[in-house]
Amino acid sequence: MKDLYFIGEVSSLLGISSQTLRYYDRVGLVQPAVINEQTGYRQYTYDQIHFIERIKYLQNLGLSLTDIQEALASSNPKDLVRVLHNQKQALQHKIKKLQEIENCIDWYVDYYQHIEKNHYPDIPFKVREPERHMLAAPFFPGDSTYGSAGYRLTKEKSKKEFEEVSFLRQVGYILDFRELLDGNIRPQAYFVYLKDKPELDHPFIRSIPAGEYLCFRGKILTEDFDPGYIRKYFGDKENNKTINDNRLVVANEYEDNFHQFMECVYEIQILL
Repeated sequence: MKDLYFIGEVSSLLGISSQTLRYYDRVGLVQPAVINEQTGYRQYTYDQIHFIERIKYLQNLGLSLTDIQEALASSNPKDLVRVLHNQKQALQHKIKKLQEIENCIDWYVDYYQHIEKNHYPDIPFKVREPERHMLAAPFFPGDSTYGSAGYRLTKEKSKKEFEEVSFLRQVGYILDFRELLDGNIRPQAYFVYLKDKPELDHPFIRSIPAGEYLCFRGKILTEDFDPGYIRKYFGDKENNKTINDNRLVVANEYEDNFHQFMECVYEIQILL
């Protein structure tokens, strides 16, 4: 076995470029055992080859060269174990974030495929929904249906107190049930859904109860709405039946295009 190996031999043996080995020398991580002053040739011992190999596998674990230098400087395995524990914790945090992103992707895939699940938009249907949470900006007298409360909501959710709050892209309206029975779309609030139940206390935060909802779909911002079958389902005063004036109505927007938002389909959900 040779005592010394030229930089080209080490590079070929370990699959590391000569430039990388020179960089290790420059930052003080691995300095060649011998540097010929006349030729500049660099040579490494067999122990140094093992040391460089250790650097390589630690890099494959995601450790930075700074962490590696810190872990190996003392030649005490306890220092390396500490750095590895820190790396594991950092990876666990990244994995959690990636899982959250994966869950959000699944939610968005379901969101954009939701309309396709019911090919008969004129036929009401029932769904059972879990408890939901939203940031809802109220409508004020004189507000236009499209834009006014939406601007107010966007301005509110961009405030510093919502920096750590996760929003879902889905927006919609809370509608006046009595007006809906008369064929009118009159919003009470414009909302965006929250991913999780918030710990934040804010007047715009609202929870929607779990339960069974009667649903139907339509382009409520651009097309007339026929309330006939809703009045039939809930009853009307002409037939001496009671209509609940305070029934919750949620209208969820589903984007079926990315430019003309007034043309989007809404799924109106009435709490039963």
